Amino acid sequence: DFYEKLYKNYQNEKYFGLHYFTRPALLIRDPSLIKDIYIKDFGYFTSNAVYSNIDNDPFGENLLFLHGQAWKEMRLKLSHQFTPSKLRLMNDYVENIMKRAMDFINKSIKQNEPIEIVQMNVNIATDVIIQAVFGIETDCFEEKSLFNSLVKKMFDTKTSTKVVISLVSPKLNDLLKINIFEKEVAEFVENVIKDVIEYREKNQINKKGFLDAMMNIMKTNENSNKKEKYFPDKTRVPEYGFKTVLAQALVLIGGGAVSAVPISFFLYEASLNQEIQDKCREEIMAVVNETGTDIRHEDVGKLTYLDMAVKETMRKNSPFIMLMRKCTKRYQFRDSNLTIEPGTLILAPVRNIQLDPNNYPDPESFIPERFSVENKGSINAGAYLPWGLGPRMCLGSCQFYIKCK
Repeated sequence: DFYEKLYKNYQNEKYFGLHYFTRPALLIRDPSLIKDIYIKDFGYFTSNAVYSNIDNDPFGENLLFLHGQAWKEMRLKLSHQFTPSKLRLMNDYVENIMKRAMDFINKSIKQNEPIEIVQMNVNIATDVIIQAVFGIETDCFEEKSLFNSLVKKMFDTKTSTKVVISLVSPKLNDLLKINIFEKEVAEFVENVIKDVIEYREKNQINKKGFLDAMMNIMKTNENSNKKEKYFPDKTRVPEYGFKTVLAQALVLIGGGAVSAVPISFFLYEASLNQEIQDKCREEIMAVVNETGTDIRHEDVGKLTYLDMAVKETMRKNSPFIMLMRKCTKRYQFRDSNLTIEPGTLILAPVRNIQLDPNNYPDPESFIPERFSVENKGSINAGAYLPWGLGPRMCLGSCQFYIKCK
């Protein structure tokens, strides 16, 4: 791995400079410095590194790609969808979908068929997020599931290539008028949204979910069909129209599918560690026996050892290799003469940092106790980055932990 070699070659340095293809960049090795950049001095690094033109790409108005005041306002609007009361509703989705998953597992066992764990978890995660976003039930365990095909298209090689181009050269992105997702992906989700909105408006249905919240934003929007407006920081005010809804829906579907990867790694780690597997099972059964019912939302907080095991999975097997930000204002590092200019990329190598023995003793071993009440205080926040850090940290991290457990 190229970045792993660089990380080891500069093991005595807090950071070092390089070019990320054609863009100047700084790779940060020091967790305390990462914490400064991503939390204390966030105002200098408010933008993600991936570029998208909102005029060319319907995905461009998603929370991940927006920057400045436009990002701040969109995050505020979306954060209301990740409150404890909203997350509680997800428990019902998960319970029903897991019953279908168990039927699939039992059927496969009876027929002596192998189970592809990652695909099974993608099916579960997709069903959960589709119901959470659109309020409709799907069954991705069906071979002909349209949503199953959708997720596969969202993560094909074409998408990866477009993301790389958007990272390497914003100018080339504009020249080629790149859409991150293929046209048929956007059109499929667009048609689903329109059908659901039409049905709900016709039948006066309000499920108080994501789509309903976005519909309300569209209805109360004062900027639609007016002259373009800009925030004081010169970022354009999104219209909060249908394109905005589509962009957020696409990123939520994609993010939901990505969550299947760490869940699969958790099952893998548990299969290699019988003692840890037994502890997780005993804790779950203790809660079930105490309540006399299946695990409810209010019971999830009691699964402390399982929580430790999931967090250790995210440390050892982070789904993300690199955390990237773009400098937006001239910045001078503390206790240093180094100054970087706007446009410089900041790279935090997540996997390297989380597998560094200086940050975690015996890093290749799976040790949930690292995250016990007694030990977690010794972990530098800048050394644990599976969902990012600071104000731009992934909004769906709490949703993931509940869904996973």
